[in-house]
Amino acid sequence: MTPRTGNLLGVLALLVTDELNAQPTIPALAGLTARAMLNAIGQYPDSSIELLRDAVDLSHPAAVRAVAGLVDAGLVEKKAGSDKRSVALALTAAGRREASRLRTARSRMLERIVARLNDDERAVFEELLIRMLWNETRDASHAMRLCRFCDDKPCLKAGCPVECRAQGLPMPEGSPS
Repeated sequence: MTPRTGNLLGVLALLVTDELNAQPTIPALAGLTARAMLNAIGQYPDSSIELLRDAVDLSHPAAVRAVAGLVDAGLVEKKAGSDKRSVALALTAAGRREASRLRTARSRMLERIVARLNDDERAVFEELLIRMLWNETRDASHAMRLCRFCDDKPCLKAGCPVECRAQGLPMPEGSPS
């Protein structure tokens, strides 16, 4: 990879991150960590803080604080966990609405960026993204962190390169043209 290619990729990554940060939301979701935790709880309902903290790469105390903020905001509820020491987390109705709103805003922003490409360019770009993501995914924990903001339904249906790599499956193909 040439230095220019790496720089251009870095600029695109910052563009996406900056736009994610700029999405208006309620105070409890002001940071990307809280938004990632909300999305992870939606993706893995009834999971423990321990599993979810791994998905967003937080220490246990930081994850407990993030969850407490989401509970206080009425976005997440705690239920009895698999043992007496753990809790299971689930989105409330308000949490489901906010998670859906954030996913929709993210989807619109990403579609706007990708829409600048014609169909052939989009197919090539998708193939390149699949290859890069499949090769960069280290393990199941890393896969959860990489996909912490994803709307996983369309990607899993088509064959998510991150999930495939984490599960030891071959690299998926791109979408049919």
